[in-house]
Amino acid sequence: LMDRATPRWGGGRIGNIISDLKKTTEDFKETTQATMDAFAMFKPFMIDNEYLYRSDNVRALMSVIKEKERHLLPWYPEKLDWYDYWLNIHFPGMRKWVLPALEEELKMQERRSHTYRDLLDLFDTSTKRFATRVAMRIERSGRKEQYTFEDVRELTLRAAGFLAHNGVAPADRVILFSHNLPEWGIAYFGILKAGATAIPIDPASTVDEVINFATAGEASAILISPKLDAEYPELRERLKQSLGLKVPSVWTFDEAFEMPDDIEEAKRLALLPPKVLGNAVASLIFTSGTTGKPKAVMLSHKNFTNMISMLSSVLDMDLTDGVLSVLPMHHTFEFSAGFLTPFSNGTQITYLDELSSEELSHAIENGHVTGMVGVPALWEMLHRRIKTRLRERGDWIADIADNMIDLNAWIRDNTPFNLGPIVFFPIHQGMGGKMRYLISGGSALSEKVQKDLHGLGFTVLEGYGLTESSPVLTVARPGNKLLRGSVGKPLPGVEVKIDQPDDAGVGEVLARGQNVMLGYYNNEEATEAVLHDRWLRTGDLGRIDEDGNLYIVGRSKDVIIDSNGKNIYPDEIEELYSKSGYIKELSVVGLPDDDGGEKIAALVVPDYEHDIAASRSEVNKKIEEHFREISGGLAFFKRVKVMHVTPFELPRTATRKVKRPEIVEQLLKLEERDRKKTKAVVESKGDDNMLWIRKVVATVSNRPLSDVATDDKLADLGFDSLMFVELQAAIEDAGGRVLSPDTLNEVQTVRELLTAVQRVDKSKRLADEPKTDEKKEEDEIFIPSLVRRVGNAAVDFAQERLYTNVLDTKIDGQGNVPVHVNFIVAPNHASHIDTGLVKKALGKDVAEQTVAVAAADYWFDTKYKRAYMNNFTTLVPIERSGGLRQSLRHVTRILNEGYNALIFPSGTRSLTGEIDEFKPVIGYLALNQKIGILPIHLWGTFEAFPKGMTIPAKKSIGAKVGAQIGRFLSYEELRDMTAGVPNAEGYRLIAARVQHEVQNMRDGKRGEFDVPAVRKRWKAERRRTRKKEEVIGE
Repeated sequence: LMDRATPRWGGGRIGNIISDLKKTTEDFKETTQATMDAFAMFKPFMIDNEYLYRSDNVRALMSVIKEKERHLLPWYPEKLDWYDYWLNIHFPGMRKWVLPALEEELKMQERRSHTYRDLLDLFDTSTKRFATRVAMRIERSGRKEQYTFEDVRELTLRAAGFLAHNGVAPADRVILFSHNLPEWGIAYFGILKAGATAIPIDPASTVDEVINFATAGEASAILISPKLDAEYPELRERLKQSLGLKVPSVWTFDEAFEMPDDIEEAKRLALLPPKVLGNAVASLIFTSGTTGKPKAVMLSHKNFTNMISMLSSVLDMDLTDGVLSVLPMHHTFEFSAGFLTPFSNGTQITYLDELSSEELSHAIENGHVTGMVGVPALWEMLHRRIKTRLRERGDWIADIADNMIDLNAWIRDNTPFNLGPIVFFPIHQGMGGKMRYLISGGSALSEKVQKDLHGLGFTVLEGYGLTESSPVLTVARPGNKLLRGSVGKPLPGVEVKIDQPDDAGVGEVLARGQNVMLGYYNNEEATEAVLHDRWLRTGDLGRIDEDGNLYIVGRSKDVIIDSNGKNIYPDEIEELYSKSGYIKELSVVGLPDDDGGEKIAALVVPDYEHDIAASRSEVNKKIEEHFREISGGLAFFKRVKVMHVTPFELPRTATRKVKRPEIVEQLLKLEERDRKKTKAVVESKGDDNMLWIRKVVATVSNRPLSDVATDDKLADLGFDSLMFVELQAAIEDAGGRVLSPDTLNEVQTVRELLTAVQRVDKSKRLADEPKTDEKKEEDEIFIPSLVRRVGNAAVDFAQERLYTNVLDTKIDGQGNVPVHVNFIVAPNHASHIDTGLVKKALGKDVAEQTVAVAAADYWFDTKYKRAYMNNFTTLVPIERSGGLRQSLRHVTRILNEGYNALIFPSGTRSLTGEIDEFKPVIGYLALNQKIGILPIHLWGTFEAFPKGMTIPAKKSIGAKVGAQIGRFLSYEELRDMTAGVPNAEGYRLIAARVQHEVQNMRDGKRGEFDVPAVRKRWKAERRRTRKKEEVIGE
């Protein structure tokens, strides 16, 4: 649209000086006005009124007090030397005791940056102050375009005049419908200049959603990009059909930015309102979409200007910085942190004409990019690409790089130095060589990805907030040390507290500040539900540590948040998918995804009586076809990724509300069942192409090859829109080519994927090709679901009777069981009845989330034992031989999935009933999985049911048995205890510490665990034996 260069004679600099002087004058006027306001407030007390101070009432009260007691309440104002008091007592005391502490406190407080009156004040100041500097860049069809702040101002006024000329009045609402472009931000400011409110919507919205937004937001106009206008030619006609006389006008950016003649332009600008109020609504942000009445968050000018002031005080963006815009701009996180904040600081913003891995890499490597705002999925993709490139150079290079990443992470956490830009210079050069910040938000970032990027030398700042808070509430501060798991401290001016915290300090997160929304548009009931005395109820569960850092531990709302930070509302998805006669009812929930977000899952109850001529399998197929058809018409993030059918009614409360937590449990069990049934599908040796495409998929999804089957759905393997982009690049790297990018986005299974690609070069291998871990197993015994349910019930009943009626059972220390974290349970072991006793001690709810570990060579060595263990117990196998990581793969999986693991550290049952030495394996798991340990002492089980006994003897009846649960040993405590100790010795120390705790409970002692003494004893033993100690190594 415009492309101007800075005048050689330096015209822009004189303009900047004038703007700075004008701003200084305005600041002086504001300060003077504030002083005058304060004087006016106190003037009645100082000048206008002659107040008389009297003491007769107090004297009358004092006279009532007995003479001998008056000295206890001295009151002699006539004897007080006020001059002496103020000069020699009060002020010296203030200087000595109050002012130093106050100065220190003020030094520690973060200072807020200047807060603009409204967004138009921000716009005017920035476009004048940075007039000749580049504000926005984009490369379209090989042509580089750039817009200075002066260009942005001129185009904004042009758009505002166009809107006002065409009937858009102050307080009207205008939909902004576009991908990320420079024109998006210019159009937004144009809407505000016209005095209207902007309604930014997702560029992936369907026509039905646009119509619903226009209806709910009472929009008078729609500004649309030429690209979307071409994609939705039916939009105008559909609006007329749906809205009749109230149909909003639809204009493209080209129309809005068209240059009128000078006279016409002057007429249009005269229609613009002179100013807006700070509490006027700037944006209406819809938080739900197609059906019913969507909720729209009202965010005012003041909400945004306060947010910019808060973010600017933490992120020191300036004229030397550049931001790459990747997230959709209708997302408030990108809008505030990636658009308004850079714009207010003179930081240039780079946009991509198309979001692809090639465009992204090109912009980062060749553009001026020092910061990026993204959701976890973006950083997951970046992390995978870096790891793959390292693996391409050989396994030994990748292993060395992993060690260097860990080393630099430690250096950054413990010293002021960051060696990443030097050690990993090529990686930083690939990221442009100037990257200062990677800002993550929208959903939780994987701790592994955060740690690795930190170790590579990048500064990753994770934030937390909601659309209702404009949107940031807390953010990690720039610094060398990484606070794992924390979303940082509240922004300056934001108050965060925990409502009704439990014993662990966990409760609902409440927030208050000038960035909190005005409310929901035309929805007073919803507003009152979340806003109380200006406190915003976030619906998230969290805790705050002693340093003020917030940790989010869960969410009490039903909203599903995927790895891209998209909010998906279950009620809306249920309504979309339930419109089939073959479906009696369904429930939509979020299941944990491997990349840190959640995936949409549905549990469906079929109506088998809808068509009595159809068999059950045919009805199920009809439902699958219905889901496939509905998914084809939805944006990817709204599609159901996991679907299971059940013949049983959905669990409901007394008021007939579906119990979503129980739905989640059922779906997780069904997923685990299917995983066991379809795991390790062995491809034919002759079908080389299928094996090749499975390896590509396994590489991109970061899964073992055995977990990728021919008919697996790509959505079930965690594929999102960004991963499809990466998939195309991986196919080409592996010697293939995609026949059509459009076809690639439509495939649903691995088998369908093979039909959309062509293998060109069979000599190429994947750089990070997964190892095949498939072996033929004998035919397994299939247990029908009815038999399994009846059997499970029988086993549970028998165990309960054993510990309640047969044995005399005593449980102590149940208050030590952690509630909000998963953990390793570590008891001593002397009997087969130990497992059931531990689960009884933990309580029913915790026991259901606890999986016991058993020796594979004993409990899973035949198909009959496997059939029983897999269907009627929660035991998982562990190999007692072979590599450590391979042996513990099942245990690490269940820990990663959030379950507790019951492990007997001694490895096998005691032959004498005494506590055998605990093996270092629990130390290995604790440190590598970052998880705590719960010690438990079991007693009486050896006497009741010793090793070698197969059925209970007469002496077992009434035998006294018991479990005492010890103090929980958190990961942080174990990590600090082993800091600076070699890995192998650290694992052994943790095992010894846990055994020490169990022995203390056995002996009724509280002896401290002396780490130096234990290490000294071990060293002496090694010296005496002069034998190498057998250790567990990496």
